[in-house]
Amino acid sequence: MIKFFQKIRRQHLAENTPDRRAGKTGRYLIYALGEIVLVVIGILIALQINNWNEDRKAIISERSHINSIHQDLNRDLNKIESIIEQLSNQYTTGLEVLKILENKESVVLDSARLTTNIAWVLSDLIPVDRDENTWDGLKVQGIKTFLINDTLTVQLNAFYTHFDGQIERFNQLPKKIRQELRELTGNCHNSESVKAIFEKGIDYYGESSSQLRYCIITIEKTPELVGAVAISAIVNIKLYEELKNKGEAINSYLEDQFKFLNDKS
Repeated sequence: MIKFFQKIRRQHLAENTPDRRAGKTGRYLIYALGEIVLVVIGILIALQINNWNEDRKAIISERSHINSIHQDLNRDLNKIESIIEQLSNQYTTGLEVLKILENKESVVLDSARLTTNIAWVLSDLIPVDRDENTWDGLKVQGIKTFLINDTLTVQLNAFYTHFDGQIERFNQLPKKIRQELRELTGNCHNSESVKAIFEKGIDYYGESSSQLRYCIITIEKTPELVGAVAISAIVNIKLYEELKNKGEAINSYLEDQFKFLNDKS
């Protein structure tokens, strides 16, 4: 037993020599450095994974923005198409009314139709406006994205600046002309005509009473206002067709750059 303990003591003394202690310390340092390197690598990997997740979320969010912009643009293009259609109707109607007014005999024969066109079609206040959309929200928030590049930004800004400017222009003189025509023809109504329109519907507007037809046809400013409506329709049709072309170009660009927009699944 004593020999056993003496052997252990000799081994312990041998391991505590300066050379052995130095070698052991070196191994500890290498081990510690290895642990530090592993920890750093683990942190870097975790950060990279987090960055990948954040980038993935950002791409998903931006795809949602692009999809919404595309949908908004299609809705606005449909609205512009509707405005062009209504303006075209006012132009052809205005031209027809002016031709009838130039022929006194036609005025008598077509008085019912003439009255309806003047007081209903030509005085219609076409709703020229647009709803706030995704692009408006992104601009207000100042959000910059990876997917919305400089080219798309310039195109969208130009399109909606043009659209807003056209809305403002139309709501000035063109809208006021139609409002004036509506007010003047509205002054021609009496109880008989109002009752007839209520009972028969707006399709019978011009047939409601001879007094109403005579009043509307003989308004001194009628030819002037009808001509102004027709001219403003011509001008605004051209402006809205240009706006439509810009919107369709953006639509083509979106569908070319972002193939997922064409994925209906």
